[in-house]
Amino acid sequence: MKLRIQFADAAASIAQELRQQFKRLLDTECGVSAGDVVAMHDLRVSIRRLRVLLRALEEPLAPTAATALAHRWQKFSDDLSPLRDADVWRGMLRELPGVTPAFLRQATALLKKTNARPAALLRSPTWARLKRDTRLLLDKALPAALARPGARMRPTPALRRCWEAGAALAAKRAAHPRWRELERAHKLRIACRRARYLAEFFAASVADRKDRRLWTQRALRYRAAQSALGQTHDADVLLEFLLNSNLHAPAALTAKLRARRKAGLAKFSKAWKKIAG
Repeated sequence: MKLRIQFADAAASIAQELRQQFKRLLDTECGVSAGDVVAMHDLRVSIRRLRVLLRALEEPLAPTAATALAHRWQKFSDDLSPLRDADVWRGMLRELPGVTPAFLRQATALLKKTNARPAALLRSPTWARLKRDTRLLLDKALPAALARPGARMRPTPALRRCWEAGAALAAKRAAHPRWRELERAHKLRIACRRARYLAEFFAASVADRKDRRLWTQRALRYRAAQSALGQTHDADVLLEFLLNSNLHAPAALTAKLRARRKAGLAKFSKAWKKIAG
């Protein structure tokens, strides 16, 4: 099904979404500095949503620093990834079978070395410059770029091309005969996530009510696919961490993680049928 992308005012919708995600990003600052796991998750989600839209609008925003800023936010988000992984792993280790109190203490002590940096990152010059430059983009450069003669209509075809390319990439990766491999499954998850974020933006912003319902349905399907591969990814990276550490993981723990990975792959296959069908 070819979904329509028609806005009452594309420029206003884009500006609102970018400002909303930037505000959500800033709202997490205190929580992340205090070590709040949910705040860290919310920060990374807001960064990803901001980046997806900035990258989708590379052409209409070419006179601005939007593309460079998206790359800088990606680098910052990459620096946060080990911190997020450590938070997830600690939660999983508390819940999975075979984890003795002694093993949990050893693993937690090792993870603390990885997770000692969130407050430092948010006190860094990099964080301060990212906030400053994003404010400049949203307050000055973005309105000027979208107000140029003829610019009001250009964001819509740019977003349509980005959606079509993103959906095609996810389909290509899902069709690969070895998509279940660790790295391929991770890249497939990223492609599904990008498609989901764009679909959610369209679901909230397109003009026609029926189109909004269809985009909401599409977003939910990509969300299910992404979530299933997220389960697989969390098991993969924890298994890799346990393998590369000096910890002697209980057999019951590694067996449960492998079962968790297998279940995530099965959930993805079921979710993808709804997207591809």
